[in-house]
Amino acid sequence: MSEENQTAADDQTTGPAELKDAQTSALVAASTFIIFSAIYWFFQIQSVRELLELAYG
Repeated sequence: MSEENQTAADDQTTGPAELKDAQTSALVAASTFIIFSAIYWFFQIQSVRELLELAYG
């Protein structure tokens, strides 16, 4: 029972500022992942185009 009360108290101490920080961190991490994925796939597609050009002229 005490453990449940402690968890409830911890949930109440998480204020809007901490939630905003967590959301901002998640947004930055997701954006970074998406940007690097797009760059990676751009170069992969360029590489395949070059290989196809070499193969078929």
